[in-house]
Amino acid sequence: MTDRSSNLIDAEDLRPIFKFVGKNWYLLLLLPVSAYVIAYTYTHRLADIYAAKTEILLKSSETYDYQNQIYSNIGMYSLLADVTNQKRILASYDLISRSLEKVDFDITYYLVGRLKTLQVDRIDALDVDFKLSNPALFNMPINMKVVNVDEYQISYEFLGQQIEATYPFGEIISAPDYSLVVNKSSSMVNDATIESIKRQDFQVKVHRHDYLVNKYKRTLEIEKVEYTSILTLTLRDELPTRAKRFLDTLSKVYIDYTLESQISVNENTERYIDKQLDELADIMDSLEGQMEGFKERHKILDLDKEQNEYFRSLVEFESEKRKMELRLESIRALEKFLYAEMNDASLPPSFYIFEEDQLLQEQVNQLFNLKVERTQNLINVTEENLKITKLDSLISTVRSSIGQYTRDTERAIISKISDVQTQVLKLEKKLQDIPKSQRDIVGIDRKIKVNESLYIFLLEKKANTVIARAAIIPQTTVIEAARSIGVVGPDKQRTMYIASGVGLFIALLIGFIRLVFFERIENTRELKKVANLPVLGGIPSYSDAESDPVAIINSPRSNISEAFRALRTNLQYLLTTEGSKVILVTSLHPGEGKTFTSSNLAAVLAKAGKKVLLIDFDLHKPKVHKTFGLQNVWGISSYLIGKSDYQSTIVQTQIENLEVITAGPVPPNASELILSDRVGLLLEELKLRYDFLVVDTPPLMLISDSLVLLNHVDAGIFVMNTEKATTAGVRYLEDILQQNNLKNNSLLLNNIKQKRWKYYYGKYAYKYGYGYGYGYGYGYGYGYGYDYGYGNEPVSKKKPKKKGNGLGRS
Repeated sequence: MTDRSSNLIDAEDLRPIFKFVGKNWYLLLLLPVSAYVIAYTYTHRLADIYAAKTEILLKSSETYDYQNQIYSNIGMYSLLADVTNQKRILASYDLISRSLEKVDFDITYYLVGRLKTLQVDRIDALDVDFKLSNPALFNMPINMKVVNVDEYQISYEFLGQQIEATYPFGEIISAPDYSLVVNKSSSMVNDATIESIKRQDFQVKVHRHDYLVNKYKRTLEIEKVEYTSILTLTLRDELPTRAKRFLDTLSKVYIDYTLESQISVNENTERYIDKQLDELADIMDSLEGQMEGFKERHKILDLDKEQNEYFRSLVEFESEKRKMELRLESIRALEKFLYAEMNDASLPPSFYIFEEDQLLQEQVNQLFNLKVERTQNLINVTEENLKITKLDSLISTVRSSIGQYTRDTERAIISKISDVQTQVLKLEKKLQDIPKSQRDIVGIDRKIKVNESLYIFLLEKKANTVIARAAIIPQTTVIEAARSIGVVGPDKQRTMYIASGVGLFIALLIGFIRLVFFERIENTRELKKVANLPVLGGIPSYSDAESDPVAIINSPRSNISEAFRALRTNLQYLLTTEGSKVILVTSLHPGEGKTFTSSNLAAVLAKAGKKVLLIDFDLHKPKVHKTFGLQNVWGISSYLIGKSDYQSTIVQTQIENLEVITAGPVPPNASELILSDRVGLLLEELKLRYDFLVVDTPPLMLISDSLVLLNHVDAGIFVMNTEKATTAGVRYLEDILQQNNLKNNSLLLNNIKQKRWKYYYGKYAYKYGYGYGYGYGYGYGYGYGYDYGYGNEPVSKKKPKKKGNGLGRS
């Protein structure tokens, strides 16, 4: 024999899964399919999102030596090495705003279809210039339609009102909310074309500039190619041509931006040199005029060799002194630059003076780079940000270091100027022996030569500056022009799959809730798992319960008859004592089949040769007499109130050995009659005459009569119907029996569906209600019908139209 515990998966383990799927198959199928259809309809209306891509190379090496002499280590060279900063610059509000100013994206155009509105690059038939003066109309759809060859119509909804207007083509329209001019294209000359355009609905939206900036800032993605200084720019847009155009424009604007610092330094330097050259030219013109006037008034003699040597040395010293004075002036200009505004990222115009001082040049470059980095970081953060605070601290440190260096340098230059001045004075003394006329002309000539020397120096610097500017090239290069990479969104398939998954999840959730809170017990195996009470067996679903309530007579070979025979057999294990037995049949809820069970149980016991009496103790809504087609004139109620003896209430049925005591007229105080001592006396008397007494009682959850009668019986059978049987109901029943200390009770599951597919999910036709009426004897009572759910209180209460005992079936 195979050990079941050794199997990895047992058939019993799969039953809950099969049951769950069987009970919820329509949800598991319907909800995912419905979600898929809804998602398909939704995504069909969505516009496709395209993408374009371009690549930019940072810090190109295409430079010249004389360019590097001025621009090496200033600003953009060191800054471009910081790829993160460049990514921020490219995605900055200002740069995107500049790019959008160069393209015409303020208006978007749409073709309106029956199911879908399609965005297009432009409307071929119309040339639209639309400007809004009412801010509320921005991003609002404005419908346009060609009326005829000469007129068009616009319409839109504003503040709940539909506004329409018709205008002629080509005329400038000035309305309170907008200004508009629409020109028709040359294609609108053909009648067939005009008719086609008239059938088409157009739509436009006018956007704010800041809305467009934020939109493109949000959809722009910038990634660095690994191990390179190449940036890949990707932009998503509803139109592929528009995405390409924007990326090309952004690349050009960015390249121009990288040139701005270099050009700015170059132009500032040239302006500074020009200013000094103009001053020197004025001085030299004045000196040359003095020289010419002096020569006209005095006879000029040639100097001797020694005097010429003195004169040459004097000119050299004075030229050197003049250059040092120029350097001192540049140092002082640099000191002003040090204490300029924190956001001022420009270089001092006399920066070229410091080419020979590498230490000072490196410090100034460092300060410049820190200021540029601070300016770029302020694009994304505020001045209170920790990163800006750190940069401010570094800038202050570097500025202090440069300040100390410049002060030391200034003192050194002043000292050197003083030394040179001493040499100049010595040479001037040696030249004092020259006659005054000659000495004056020597002085004028000396000044001219000093200024000529400085003028030539400045001209060389200007020439280098002009050459450097001519050789300035972008430090960034577009290595791959913008190109479309096709549709990138929305992922419609993914959306539909997710929707289907969500639908399936909801179906599983609903199924789980039904399983936990509303699950019905469907077979005896499940009932045995949840119940502590013994389970006598199960009764299969019987569709002819209304027309043929006593199945044991008319269908002796049916499966339901066999089920009652099995019940009769199982009762032997419950009733182990000798002598006559009293069996009570009841249920928790109305409509669970207790009368059907008690009638057929009594019949099957009688068929076994036992003398059986079926007693209808349901004095609220009796039904046993209807089951056997008997009159209900005298019965238990008549006996309990003393109007008849029990012998006169016993009626023989068509089944041999089976007799019945009907309930009799419905009394107004049925529950009080059940408490009578005559009940116990009656049962004891009848036990002497019959082998089995089968007692049919009202539902336990509604009326407590059955609890009273359980004290007089040998066994209690609680019928549970698969339509209403729940784990909570079983727990409730067991708690009541335990609280009342009632023993020897068992469960019977009724209405078990057949397992074949076509029946398992069918509707059970055995539908009937349960009603209770009050009234006694002569039909002067009134009745109520109750439909019970899963608690102790009725879910609904309905009053019948006719007076009587109530209708329905238990």
